[in-house]
Parts: sequence; structure tokens; C-alpha cells
Amino acid sequence: MDESERGAWLAITRVPGIGAQRTRRLLEHFGDLHQAWTATAGSLVASGLDRRAVDQLIATRGAYDPRRDLDRLEALRATALTWRDPEYPAPLLAVVDAPPVLFVRGRLDAMLAPYVAIVGTRRATGYGREQSERFATDLVRAGWVVASGLARAVDTYAHRGAVAALSATAADRPGTVAVMGHGIDTVYPPENARLAAQIIECGALVSDYPLGVGPAADHFPARNRIISGLSLGTLVIEAPPGSGALITTTYANDQGRQVYALPGPVSSPASEGCHRLIKQGARLVTSAEDIVIDLLPSLAMMGRPLPSRQGPLSPTGRTVDRQRPQLAINFEERDQGDANVSGGPGSAVIQVLRDASRPMHVDEIARAAQISSSEIAGLLMMLELDGWVRDDGSLEYSLARHPD
Repeated sequence: MDESERGAWLAITRVPGIGAQRTRRLLEHFGDLHQAWTATAGSLVASGLDRRAVDQLIATRGAYDPRRDLDRLEALRATALTWRDPEYPAPLLAVVDAPPVLFVRGRLDAMLAPYVAIVGTRRATGYGREQSERFATDLVRAGWVVASGLARAVDTYAHRGAVAALSATAADRPGTVAVMGHGIDTVYPPENARLAAQIIECGALVSDYPLGVGPAADHFPARNRIISGLSLGTLVIEAPPGSGALITTTYANDQGRQVYALPGPVSSPASEGCHRLIKQGARLVTSAEDIVIDLLPSLAMMGRPLPSRQGPLSPTGRTVDRQRPQLAINFEERDQGDANVSGGPGSAVIQVLRDASRPMHVDEIARAAQISSSEIAGLLMMLELDGWVRDDGSLEYSLARHPD
């Protein structure tokens, strides 16, 4: 996408009253947004916009220069992804009201990873803070990326757990994204500035709000649709009645995504929302392993390979390395299909499946390879993406090709 077209997408986000539905209408009529941004009033009316929306677009065009935002994004080492960019997250693109532009500050490969959302109250108990960190740590260790909102309490501890999990292993892959209710050039709450800087290094700050837009009360419930839309599943740690986390689960249900809830003490108001969700059909979970195994069949929703080994964004924010995770397996000359497997947990999985010469259940593989169930799920996911194993259904896997 050239600069003039990307600038037009940024410009359209600045026009009051033009959201996902009207952006689609403009694309259908004009073919691209640069043509729409420079169109006459008559052409805009012909596209299906009402007169008020046309007047708003023309007024914005007279006051706004997209070059300013393009320069600011470059200075932030950030980018603006559009529906037409291959890096735009596939699960979010499947959502009816997916934002036309997603602002990303951090690792661009984070946009192509599989997510689990962790959400909850900003007044979490000690139990809630502890469990947020534990689940996030274990999910990242299993190969998933944790999505949350950088809010106080549950969100903060989830991000911290994800960052710590990557730091402990020195893994060069994304671990967490923070979806914000304001522009990516702002951090809120301000005490999370250091955490936000860490997230930029091992994940990304994400928002559909343009640069310069500050936090506002109505922004945060609206951004929750992105948290759930990015994620294949949403876990609620603690949520008293009326918690914003319950809004996220409503979005998740509407988007056809799985909802998980952590049980807590029956006497704790902070767990009341979780218990109600469980009664309404949310899946009760007590470990990250429960989530990882449950979501394995949903990975087909991703629709694109999982990249890895990508450093922070280049100054232009446009380069993506689409290599897949190597899972501690030494694969040489992979492009030619010739591989030498030596050491690492992935090698153990391949050896177990080769010896069995039949499909094996994920639990059986974990036992034979002496790997925890939460870790085996992530390994199988990535080995499948690399073409080494085949998902035979019913949580059974077999070897798809043999190493030399």
C-alpha cells in the first residue's frame, strides 16, 4: 500500500460518523480510500453516504493533513494496519465491526500470533492478581500471546506474567499485547509506563483510536471488542457485578469466541461475575492447560502461519519476518524439506509419533515425551504449522513427514 493510500485510511479514521460500515461502502464504491478521500461531494453522496457524513468528511479534509500522522508513527516506530494489510490480525478481521485501522506500536509479528485474552476487575483481590500472573505466564510458555487492556490489577498482572515468562526463557517471540482505549502515543494509567515500554519490546501496544486521542470513560468498554476479537478465547479472572470485564465476554459471545471463567471463593464479591458466567455456560478452568487444549481445534480460525524471531519494528514499521517458531528443533535447509532434528522438546514429540506409527491423543503424546500438557499443546500447534505433524481430529495427532 502506497503512502497516499495509507494516509487516506488514517484520514478516514478522523472523520466523525464514518466507521466500519461506511468505510466498506466507500471501498465498494471507489475501490480505494484515496479516491474516496479526494472525491467530490456528489461522488460521495453517490457512494451511499448521507449528507451529514459527506459534510463531515469534507470539513475534515480541509483541516487534516495525513502526513502529520505518518511522520508521528514513524517517530514512534509504530505503524497503522488496515484491512488490506496481510499483517492485520485474521481473527479480528473476521469480526463484523473490525476497526478499519489498527495502530500498532511494538513487534509487528505479534499481530499474527494466536491470542488468549485475560480480563478482570480493576479492584482484584490478592487471589485475582496471583492467578492473572500465573495464567499469563503459563499461556506464554505454551506458545500463546496474552491480550489484555493495561488497566490496573488483573490486566497489569497478566501483562507482567507474560513479560516475565519471555524474560525467563530469553525467547525471541511476542508474548503480550495491550489494547488501549486511547492513542498509542499515550499510556494510561500513567504508573504503567514502564510496563508499557516492556510490552513494546516483547509484544505491542494496540488501539483503534488515532494518535493524540486521550483516555475517556466511554473508550474503554468500546476497546473491549478488540480484546475479544483478537483472541480465540477470553478468560475472566475476577469480575464483580457490573465489571467492564463482563462487557468483554458479551463481545466474545457475539463474536463466536470461547469464554472461560476462573472460580473463586463463594463468599467473594469479586468472583460473583465468574460464577454467574459459569452458570450461563462459560467453561470453568483452573489452569492454562485447560484453555490450551480446549482451543487447539480453533487454531484453524487463524488462516495464516505463525511467525517468529522478529525484532522490534523497523523505523518504517513495515517489515515482517514470516519464519515460524522452531521450538528448540534444529531444522536445516527447511525450504528444501530436508531437516536434521536434534534435541529439544519438539524433537521428542516427533520421535514419539514416529515410533507409534499411528495417531496419538495429546495426553498420550505428553506422557510419552515427558512434557507437560500445557507445553505439548503449544508444541503440537507450532509443529503442525511447520508441517511436521497432522491434526487427525479428536485431539489426536500423527507424523506428517519424517526427518532424515
